[in-house]
Amino acid sequence: MAHQTPRIRTNPKSMSVGQKKQSNKTKQGAKQPQLATRSQIDRLFKLVAEIQTGSYPNCPALQKLLERNRRTIMRDLQFLKESLRAPLEYDAARRGYHFTDDFTLMPPLDLKSEDFLMLHFLRQSLAPYEDTEIGGQMKKSFERMFGLLTGTKTWKKCDAAVGFRGEPKILAPDEQLKTFEVLFSAIDANRVIQFEYHGRRKEPSERQVEPALVVMNKGRWYLYAVDRDMRELRTFALGRIKKIKMTRSEFCPLRPPLTPQDLFRHSFGIVVEEKEPTEVVIEFTPQAADLIRESIWHPNQKLEPLADGGVRFSLLLTSFYEIKPWILSWGYYARVVQPPELVEEIRAALAAASEGYAKQG
Repeated sequence: MAHQTPRIRTNPKSMSVGQKKQSNKTKQGAKQPQLATRSQIDRLFKLVAEIQTGSYPNCPALQKLLERNRRTIMRDLQFLKESLRAPLEYDAARRGYHFTDDFTLMPPLDLKSEDFLMLHFLRQSLAPYEDTEIGGQMKKSFERMFGLLTGTKTWKKCDAAVGFRGEPKILAPDEQLKTFEVLFSAIDANRVIQFEYHGRRKEPSERQVEPALVVMNKGRWYLYAVDRDMRELRTFALGRIKKIKMTRSEFCPLRPPLTPQDLFRHSFGIVVEEKEPTEVVIEFTPQAADLIRESIWHPNQKLEPLADGGVRFSLLLTSFYEIKPWILSWGYYARVVQPPELVEEIRAALAAASEGYAKQG
């Protein structure tokens, strides 16, 4: 059976002035229909935003999104096309609706080149995470809001002229979005959550925790929560959380509330250890000094110039786990001065690397 294009019926009362002159069924002076209710306005914004994503939604998809029957959806589409003059068309090949030209329900924002550059940067920043559930939803939301507010897809033109290189593309389990939604609800309601945790090289274990904070680091999401068995703050990777559910048990949230600024005050990444911080001192050669000065690697870092043109970098940390790969990435341009245990760990890592290359030769 051949596929038929859904028809958007023409309502004489909703015709424009030009259309009235062309129709012998419409009385002269008929008024265009007005947006009667707030709910109709809300539906139109959501409908336009969904079409602006370029996903070619069909009527059943829009019914599910807006939770309305087919008659209401078709009436809204008709209103967009005839009364608001939206360049709305149905694509038979893709079996969905799309705009053939720019369109917005509000006056478009007057964006300058630097505004588009900023928006393009935000969009590209989401690109490494678009293959994850959470990242895909964020990118879709960005495109929906951008198209809705500006009535244009001009940001696509930037792809050929401007590029941003950032984090590698992240792959994550499909359950992450559900996990995030449960965590957000549990933190908001101060409810204990239960899940199965699959640690690295460990058997899965059942956990009951009091969630406090969700953090993204380099595209990966982490939960900071008080483990009810150990009664201490622990870190959980969202990608290793399975079978999560919110229990009926409530808990008293941490006082004062846990904030990223306090949590990572003495962390070089996302690893947090509850112990006294140790001062880490690294000296960089003149060749690397400018690169070190041009970035803030840690909010509490201190820089001191060296006599040879190099720079001394220092900060307080509770864990060396994440700063070690960073130090090694600088090669002979960086030398750890203290503490002695970190000096020894870097020396051992460099010796092992040298031995590996010696065997290869």
